[in-house]
Amino acid sequence: MDRILLVEDSPMYGRLAKSRIEEHFDLPVFWTKTMEETVTLLDRADDSFSMALLDFNLPDAPDGEVIDKVLDRGISSIVFTANMSDTVREFVWKKKVADYILKDDPSSLDYVIKAMARLRRNSSRFILIVHKSDSFRTAISELLYVHRFRIVTASSGRAALEILARYPEICLVISGAEFEDMDGCSLCRKIREIHSADSLAIIGTWKGEDATAGAKFLKNGANDFIRQDFLVEEFYSRINNCIENLTLIEKLKESAMKDFLTGLYNRRSFFDRGEKLYTRTVKEGEELCCAMIDIDYFKKVNDSFGHDVGDRVIQRVAQILLEGVGKNDIVARFGGEEFCLLLKGSDKDRGWCLLEELRKKIQKNAMATTEKGEPVFVSISGGLCVSHLGCLNDMIKRADDSLYRAKQNGRNTIVS
Repeated sequence: MDRILLVEDSPMYGRLAKSRIEEHFDLPVFWTKTMEETVTLLDRADDSFSMALLDFNLPDAPDGEVIDKVLDRGISSIVFTANMSDTVREFVWKKKVADYILKDDPSSLDYVIKAMARLRRNSSRFILIVHKSDSFRTAISELLYVHRFRIVTASSGRAALEILARYPEICLVISGAEFEDMDGCSLCRKIREIHSADSLAIIGTWKGEDATAGAKFLKNGANDFIRQDFLVEEFYSRINNCIENLTLIEKLKESAMKDFLTGLYNRRSFFDRGEKLYTRTVKEGEELCCAMIDIDYFKKVNDSFGHDVGDRVIQRVAQILLEGVGKNDIVARFGGEEFCLLLKGSDKDRGWCLLEELRKKIQKNAMATTEKGEPVFVSISGGLCVSHLGCLNDMIKRADDSLYRAKQNGRNTIVS
């Protein structure tokens, strides 16, 4: 079970931190107020804690002694303190904590939440370290493990390229300046031939007095650079900046691809992905079913109950459609109350049976409730095309023609 440890002797900050963390992550927070309580809890805990927020000054551990007690259990920890002198700052970073946060006012909890959310996301992110020095790769790996990243390493440019081909989920490459087979700038150029800067980040590192090394890395495709004698705090900041920029770009791409109301693909992304699926199924000789679906008499829903209820109906119908198809299928909102589906590997019978099941489920269950708590029921009509025809557009038109016949037949039916 995923749990969070909070060590804080201040009743006010403890209550506030526990409440905010539990509310944001929906995870149980175990709060202790002294090092003795913390050690006792860790000794009897059946499951390990995934993260910890530690107060630097405790009644029985005034100088950060609790940090080692928690880090020794392999728990990624953030230090929360009201005192951040240069001495304390240096002491904390030597302990290899994930972050430290100045406890100066309640708004600092916003940073705590952000830092913890980052740690949770990092556990699914791969970073490739490319360097000819075994000791440097080990040192960097240890720093990144503190932030819960998943690490892959290579000692040459050729090995790095082979690893990137095997692990497409790698999001960041940390590269040295020289290898046996190529230099770091050459590796950057080769990576950029395959991976764009908005899908994979590169940070160049170098040792020495070459003031132009950073600029060379940037000009050859790196996102950032850092000297090998870096401060740990600077290193983490540059890593996090690269990762957060990629995350932001990913969110922007997703918002451009997805319908804002339902989270389904929008019309544009449907055609981008649908054309690829269509081409692949034609090439491999697989079946492909195209379905057009429309919510019956949807205007009456808006007129009778208002657009807020109508929006909830659309959202629930979209959810049922998405849950009812396979992971390789495509579901999109074409606009208004109309949806389009591409079902990979479905022939006429399987496609019709699937849509018929979805139709029955939607008809049987309330798709929303009014402000008075009254259930709102709707039905759908659907049209199918199960032949590749000449192109994807032809399939959509044929499915749309079938949908028109379904409406002529009285609605609440599927026509193939």
